[in-house]
Amino acid sequence: MKNLYWVAFLLFPLSLAAQSDNIDLGNKQYNLLDRLDIRTQNDTLLGFTSFKPYSRKKMTERVQWIDSMDQKGLLPFRLTPTDKYNIRQMLSDNWEWSSNDVYTRKPLLGVFYRRPGAFYAVNVPDFKLTINPVLNLQYGAANDGTGSIYQNTRGIVLRGVIANKVGFYTYLTDNQERDPAYVRDFVTKHDAVPGAGFYKDFSTNAYDYFDARGGIFFNAAKYFDIQFAYDKLFIGNGYRSLFLSDFSSNYLYLRISTRIWKFDYENIISQTIAPFPPFHLQRELRPQNYMMMHHLSLQVTRWLNLGFYENIMEDGSHGLQLSYLNPVIFYRSIEQQLGSVGKANIGFEVKANIAKSVQVYGQLLINEFVTKEVLHYRKGNFANKQAFQLGLKYIDVFNIKNLDLQFEANYIRPFTYTNYDSTTNFTHYNQPLAHPMGANLKEFIGILRYQPVPRLYITGKLMHNLQGLDSAGFNMGGDVFRSYNTRPRDYGFFIGSGIPTKTTYAALNLSYELIPNTFLDLNTTYRTNVFFYTLGFRMNIRQREFNF
Repeated sequence: MKNLYWVAFLLFPLSLAAQSDNIDLGNKQYNLLDRLDIRTQNDTLLGFTSFKPYSRKKMTERVQWIDSMDQKGLLPFRLTPTDKYNIRQMLSDNWEWSSNDVYTRKPLLGVFYRRPGAFYAVNVPDFKLTINPVLNLQYGAANDGTGSIYQNTRGIVLRGVIANKVGFYTYLTDNQERDPAYVRDFVTKHDAVPGAGFYKDFSTNAYDYFDARGGIFFNAAKYFDIQFAYDKLFIGNGYRSLFLSDFSSNYLYLRISTRIWKFDYENIISQTIAPFPPFHLQRELRPQNYMMMHHLSLQVTRWLNLGFYENIMEDGSHGLQLSYLNPVIFYRSIEQQLGSVGKANIGFEVKANIAKSVQVYGQLLINEFVTKEVLHYRKGNFANKQAFQLGLKYIDVFNIKNLDLQFEANYIRPFTYTNYDSTTNFTHYNQPLAHPMGANLKEFIGILRYQPVPRLYITGKLMHNLQGLDSAGFNMGGDVFRSYNTRPRDYGFFIGSGIPTKTTYAALNLSYELIPNTFLDLNTTYRTNVFFYTLGFRMNIRQREFNF
């Protein structure tokens, strides 16, 4: 960890420009930004949507520009009334970077909620601060023998700007939850609660954990932004990511972003937790890895964006190799020169906005590529470790305003994300860093989002996948925590090899927004012979889902 601290210190500039925190992952603003990206087609900022989370400042300023163009009648498309409502909400939530200064008519006790969506706000020379409570109270039942299920989250989130140059944020919550049986099976198998770090057993079949995130942000030069944070990242335009998802626990990272002309370049250095055995002693230091990655996005035409990705997971027992700090050279060449045992991935992605209502996107991940084996693909060599994603977003379906559909297919071959040394498999804190189910699977996803009136959010999800599970103790390539050297043979591996297991997941979520970022929720979910539901109240937090 101290290596990353030194790197961040050396990069901290003496003169800074304005900088902000990020829009938290899962925020409803992402759906609005998706719609605006598809509508505008050629926006110079919204076109770069693959690397998340987004800068609060940059996205707010861009949405405000779109709003001003709409008011002047200069947009080449029409915003729906609900889009206009969502834009007003976004500008109000992100008041620090909006010139539309909105105040509440009757603040609570004359002090709180002076600004909609901000429980307490400070705006004085050289300092801006927003403080909000975090609350998620969900209660329901499951028919899998669990009985009652619940989520009890309380905490605080704050963000601010110092001297209009340094941004910061902190998110702290205390959590107790009882989950459906299939989630508890995951916890028992991996000694990890999905999306969380260290946890304790609580009551009967329940868990208790603390979620802490935070970071600082600054602008090093005109085109360079730097973030040093303990949080999560997501790469891709899909519901799933084959490169890096937000399924796992938080991790420490240094992010250097470069945006100039038609390029967006991301350089990430992060520290992760290597796989550790279940019931690892609390007082023992968990094994650590370093994860380094580059992501280059190019706006090729006004409607087409291409991306390139590379990543390496390095055994942390040797410390952080300084050669990996080179922000340009291919990691693979460095790895070979150092004699590293780390695991490298490369990937390509595409996003095309078509006819101002449709977006097509995809990812291709290459974990290992042996030319002669690819040419003889039907033999099913274990070294053919690739993954592929293809998806489509269609907004305002059949001219129904704010009815959006998304379809996605994911294919992940056996042994993808694994290495001969399982220490450097693509995992963190005993949780997958990409697809939550691991590998050796194919999956089909359909999502419907509908906002019939400004405050009502309806989301339906249907997922079906086929995964090959280990057979008689043999590693069939679906478990991303095992070494691929434990395979029973070299050939005959195809998606579904092993014990073919089908899983169907269907969910319907209704949320009504009482006041900005405060919701009443009704959730019903079916997962392969199991049905569960929850009713709840939520403030300033995304819904917690176990969609695997």
